[in-house]
This record gives sequence, C-alpha cells and structure tokens, in this order.
Amino acid sequence: MSTQAYLERARQAGLLDEILGHQYVADKYDDPVSGRPQLLVEYCDPGLPGNPEALDALRDRLRERHGQAEAVLLRVPDGVPLPQPWRPRFTYVRHDRRPDPAPADPVVRVRAARPADATLVRDWLVQAFRNAYPGQEVDAEHSGIADTMANHGRLSFIAEVAGEPVGHGTVLTDERDEVTGEAFAELVDILIDDAEHRRAATSALVAAIADATGERRLCGHVVHPHEPAAARQADTVLQSLLRSGWSVDHAFWESTW
Repeated sequence: MSTQAYLERARQAGLLDEILGHQYVADKYDDPVSGRPQLLVEYCDPGLPGNPEALDALRDRLRERHGQAEAVLLRVPDGVPLPQPWRPRFTYVRHDRRPDPAPADPVVRVRAARPADATLVRDWLVQAFRNAYPGQEVDAEHSGIADTMANHGRLSFIAEVAGEPVGHGTVLTDERDEVTGEAFAELVDILIDDAEHRRAATSALVAAIADATGERRLCGHVVHPHEPAAARQADTVLQSLLRSGWSVDHAFWESTW
C-alpha cells in the first residue's frame, strides 16, 4: 500500500480534509497509557508543518470541531521542528546501518532470549513504560506490554555481563507503516541495568538486532514526557542515538488547546 492508497482509504472513511490547500488526515485517538482523549493527525502534506498560517489554521479547526479532545498529535516528517505551543511527544528514529563508534566491550555478551527469559523481558518492558510515562500506573498486564510479548514477530535479545543478565533489546520484526505502507522492524525497547557497561551493551544489542532484521528498515522511538526532568533525559537519549548511527525519520508533535 502506498501513501496514495492510504489517502484514498482515509477519503472513503471521511477522514481526509484540507486546510489552506494542504491535505491532512485526523481521527480520534486515546493515549494508550494515560487514556487522555486526543486527536491524531496521522498524515499531513509535507508543506503544512513549515507553513505557520496553515499550522495555526489546522489547530484552530481541530479545536473547534473536537473540543472534547485534550490535545492534538501531528505527524511531522524528517525532524522538522514546530513552534510553540507545539512540543515533541514521540520521535521515531531509523537505524542507518552503519557501525556504532562505541568500542566493543569483551565483558558484554549478547544472546537470543529463551522462553525462560520471558519474565525478565516483561519486567524490563514495564520499567520502560514507567520511564516514558512518569506517574502512570503500569504493570505486566498493561495491554501494550501484553501485546508486545504476544506479537508473533517479536525477537528479544539478552545482554549479559559475567554470565548475568543486565538488560534486553526487543524488536517487532513484521510491522508496517500505516501511511507509507512500508514494512519495517520496530525496536520497542532497549534497557540496561548495569550503568558501567550500558553503552557497550546497548551497542551490542543494536548490532544483534540489526543483523537479525536484515535489510528491513529498523526504527525505534523516544517518548518525550511532559515533566521537565524526564523530558531532558529523553532528549539526552535522543541525542545519543543521533550520534551513534540513527537519524530522525518522523516525529509526533503535541499541542493542547
């Protein structure tokens, strides 16, 4: 499915609209963790984010039509920044298939996860969700975690130091971009408990995941929390990724009314 096919489906569903000559697709979306009612603009013409007049007009129209929503999320390609009151919420990055400059650490070993590792992987995913959504109650029964664990394309890898598990990397190998139709592998999470070996273990896990996913586009994402300290930490993570073989693919920017 191409972007044109996506737009035709959106038109048939009554979701395709236009503002100042720019097409967009918007629909209701509840945040899967907080449950906040939002609007998701899953597609807009490439020229809209860089047009302040169109950007303001879009926000005003959506607020007028969907005032019951608390915020709008707008998909923006290629790392284009938006002005206030917009703020980044999710940044999706793609792996450039070039080596991470981090030196290898002979103490770190990476292996494929075994069935007996399921509890460890699940616990790390819980921690990752809690880090991304400070203050939210997240446990192993959360639908996002349960869906990840049950996904038929899931591959998990375990990083070990001195034979002891210190972290994981989990990827979903059979995902598809709703807008472009492109197949991709989604790196759901990498989490390392051992601070001393964190950089080397992260690099080794990314290398193992890149090898396992072949030529398929490998994407990950960073959640930008609202809390200032957590938001700064998320930006630190993003900048580290951009220095180590990743590039911005697209982002979702959020604006409340």
